[in-house]
Amino acid sequence: MAVNLKFDRSKFTRKKGDYFVGMADALEDPTLQARTQEYKRRLSGMLRPISSEDISRILPANSYYVSRKYDGEFVLLAYDGKELLSINPRGTVRGGLPAYEEAVKLLKKAKVESCLLGAEVYLPSASQKANKVYQVSSTLRSPSSEAALEKLSLAVFDVLEFNDEPVTAVADVYKLLDSWFGKGKLVHSLEYQVAKDLKVVRELFKEWVTDGGSEGLVVRHDQAGWYKIKERHNIDVAIIGFSEGVDDRKGLLHDLLVAVMRKDGTFHEFARVGGGFTDDDRKNIVSQLKRRVVPSDYVAVNNDFVAYEMIEPGPVVEISALDLIAEGSKGDPIKKMVLDWGGEKYQSLVRMPLASVISPQFLRIRDDKEANVEDVSIRQLEAFINVEEAGKVAREELIPESKLIERVVYTKVMKGQRMVRKLLLWKTNKESTANYPSYVVYLTDFSPNRQNPLEREIRVARTEKIARKWFQQLADENFVSGWEKVS
Repeated sequence: MAVNLKFDRSKFTRKKGDYFVGMADALEDPTLQARTQEYKRRLSGMLRPISSEDISRILPANSYYVSRKYDGEFVLLAYDGKELLSINPRGTVRGGLPAYEEAVKLLKKAKVESCLLGAEVYLPSASQKANKVYQVSSTLRSPSSEAALEKLSLAVFDVLEFNDEPVTAVADVYKLLDSWFGKGKLVHSLEYQVAKDLKVVRELFKEWVTDGGSEGLVVRHDQAGWYKIKERHNIDVAIIGFSEGVDDRKGLLHDLLVAVMRKDGTFHEFARVGGGFTDDDRKNIVSQLKRRVVPSDYVAVNNDFVAYEMIEPGPVVEISALDLIAEGSKGDPIKKMVLDWGGEKYQSLVRMPLASVISPQFLRIRDDKEANVEDVSIRQLEAFINVEEAGKVAREELIPESKLIERVVYTKVMKGQRMVRKLLLWKTNKESTANYPSYVVYLTDFSPNRQNPLEREIRVARTEKIARKWFQQLADENFVSGWEKVS
């Protein structure tokens, strides 16, 4: 598909110098944002995250392309032979950056007619850890001067298309990038080496990441696949809930629901942690947490759809995470629930931006710390990711309470065990937030004789009429002969 970069210039805003910003809906080609999102989604699927301790898990190959991972803003670069624009998954279009202008000169010199490239806009530094992605975003959003824009660099890591033809072989990608950007200053192909074996990969990790401060490595091979290698991050978090095992794991911990604290004292749901425990840990932790169970109007479930028992905040654990991801494939922030602890129960406030946690693992209980703003602060995460609205007061975002419209409960005894089915219909009163439907119909089916005791079915609707239709249908299907209504 030919690259078409025609756009309505009246819909773009000039910032500093030649730098301008707009949205993808001003482009004549409406597919560029969708292609950016699809490429980001495909990249996320291809990149297998592993820690440096697991480098031996990389599949055998005769050699590997190992590149430095840059901490910047991901963009798709589109070049039509005359102009170069970048598009990010959220649909922000940028042009005129000094690095982009340099890229145009180099591509023209190489006689490239058109191309689509994967790249990171980043701030170079002697220590990569000194420049977080939010500093890049801040400069792109509101540059203080033209000099600030001249500090932004462009690391190009992939060639999707070259003169309207796809480029798939890893060796061809690096060959093209070296020939186009080998003499660039602000724009360059990403730093890489060809490693003959995994021993060299380990050596490069130590040199570039452990000693050099880079965010991580990317290892690529046409047959072995793509790998993202990073150091694990250690984070102190508050336990706010737990779930127990079933059947032969009864009395043992299944997993923990943990949170970080915002500066206003609210708890921001962070991760579900199920790995890293010994059986003794699982037994002792459940025994301790059962004494702290409290009510909550927020219900969270684990991967087996078992509801967490919420606990009075206090215990703190240290966990490790392989990676934190703040955005989805479309560039939207990943939002999680913020809870208010009023001294007696938890109240859900609103979902706010945080992160997905990759491979969380329990390390230890922190008896020297407590669930307070200093010990389990959300600010810990800013060393790794940009947390949007981290300083915002969550209580100011308090949303209306839902209104229960219908509730029925039926029970049935089988083999000496009581089964319970509950059917609820409520109006959320939150449809204006865009995070909630207007009406929810919610069926819970508890049977202690099943492998998964608690099953749920949820249906949503735009109108009360449709919601009542779903309610009646579920009632007719589930409250049949043998089930008795509880008054």
